[in-house]
Amino acid sequence: MNVTERINRILFILSYVSKNQGITLQDLAERVGMRPKQLMKELDFMLLIGKPPFRPDDYVDIYVEDQRVYIEYDQMLNRPLRFTRPEALALLISLKLLDPEVDPKTVRSLKKTIEKVISTSLDPTARLEDRIVLEQPSRPISQHFALLRQSIEEHRKTEIEYYSLTRDATSHRVIHPYFLMKNLGYWYLTGHCELRKDVRTFKFERILSVELHQEDFPIPQDLDVNKYKKNFLKSMGPNKVEIYFGPQVAPWIKEKWGPSVTRKGKKGGLVLTLSSETLEYPCRLILSFAPHAEPVSPPELIEKVRQDSKEIAELY
Repeated sequence: MNVTERINRILFILSYVSKNQGITLQDLAERVGMRPKQLMKELDFMLLIGKPPFRPDDYVDIYVEDQRVYIEYDQMLNRPLRFTRPEALALLISLKLLDPEVDPKTVRSLKKTIEKVISTSLDPTARLEDRIVLEQPSRPISQHFALLRQSIEEHRKTEIEYYSLTRDATSHRVIHPYFLMKNLGYWYLTGHCELRKDVRTFKFERILSVELHQEDFPIPQDLDVNKYKKNFLKSMGPNKVEIYFGPQVAPWIKEKWGPSVTRKGKKGGLVLTLSSETLEYPCRLILSFAPHAEPVSPPELIEKVRQDSKEIAELY
């Protein structure tokens, strides 16, 4: 399990126990796909959440009594935060960089609150960039995403209406949702399909409707999420491309792409490996980071970047 997945699990435990004080250790372990002994070790680790030097119970006191789990937060966490105007602007910009699908209600609530605070301090002569931050419209978010997250967390069977691009037809599928993942800007849902009697991955934008069932399902013991993701991403397209990014942008690329960063490059840079149906996306990615990115392979990508660069130069 990578760092991101562990953080997501910890956040889920904090949220779920807060809403379900006294949940049994066994029930919570099943919710997060762990054995009770493993969960106890994770709860001990969570006690160290806080600020350096990370003393136990600094911010969070999560404990087990009579095989039931409880949580208490430090009183300082209940105090309202007070931001300076630049801090509020920075936080608002950070929210706009997040994927609102992850938690749309929370993102909308935070955004509305911060914008209200900033608006009260925004005079008519404010700088143009400040006004753009407030007036930038949010992109629409599908309501299906929240239902799929719920079905994954609660292990509930779900019926979806799915459009197949290859067959140019829609079908209704009852699935056991396992996890959501994102690649090249697109979300994908993976789960067991009762129609195909096998694990399948569905492109989120082709899911036309979502309906949760009351019946739940067990998570297969042999399900290796990381292995499945890796194999699926390899099959995403026939073109395996490698792109070098210089040290100026390497930290951002490493944070965004994670496992796709295959090796270090020259002078502190790194090499990103992707699979793509066409060369259009990797070419645009390279040009968007010019001059700090360059194609490594295949030769067709190198030639496309060269040609597209010439066309751009001719425009100016």
